Amino acid sequence: MKYKLLTAALLTTSLAQADFIGGEISVGYINEQPSGTFSYKGTQGDVENTFGWKSENAIMAKAYLEHPLPVLPNIRLTYTNLSHSGTGEVAAFTYGDKTYSGTITTDFDTDIIDGTLYYEILDNWVNLDLGINAKYINGTATVNNTLIGKTNADISVVIPTLYAKARFDLPATNISFQAEGDAISYSGNTLYDLYLSARYTFIAGLGIEAGVKRTKFKLDDIDNVTANVDFTGLYVSAVWDF
Repeated sequence: MKYKLLTAALLTTSLAQADFIGGEISVGYINEQPSGTFSYKGTQGDVENTFGWKSENAIMAKAYLEHPLPVLPNIRLTYTNLSHSGTGEVAAFTYGDKTYSGTITTDFDTDIIDGTLYYEILDNWVNLDLGINAKYINGTATVNNTLIGKTNADISVVIPTLYAKARFDLPATNISFQAEGDAISYSGNTLYDLYLSARYTFIAGLGIEAGVKRTKFKLDDIDNVTANVDFTGLYVSAVWDF
């Protein structure tokens, strides 16, 4: 009998604590416009005019897990894919160990995964989160033509950044506004992801969010890649806040 009472008490306590565990999941699309320069062991090329990259649609996803334990941080995970391709005309363009002239075709495909540990500083109609982030960048930028062949620039790196999010819930409405991002700048390198958005919540935490996202890569000879590239675009996401 005592064992059954203890089991019931533990179960009740666990269910009560579970009521305080929440989070958020969002999945959406962004239309990204690249700009800037990129090089791999050689000539700086303009990503629009030299590489021929244009605006493309990409998938983005975010997930948050929040709990009632004040000592332990909350968790945030994000995923973004950057994918662009194009053609260009070059003369004596060095990329990797090859020098290209004539028509080139290019492909750029990069996955960015963020893992964040953060704390809720404010949690009412004004929300503020602060934390630290690890940004994993894994991608390939390829240049190819029929005479010289293909050259791949591969980059795989984890970079720590600082994270912050501020959210304002408009009183007596289902509307909220949010600014979120992570960033770091050191030794000639600058990286950041910034989101500015508005959200409307329909029912049971289900809603839609729309805004602008900007990703910046200023890399100074990381894996032989030197770049100063921005990816900026409008996005829309379906959101479940549970």
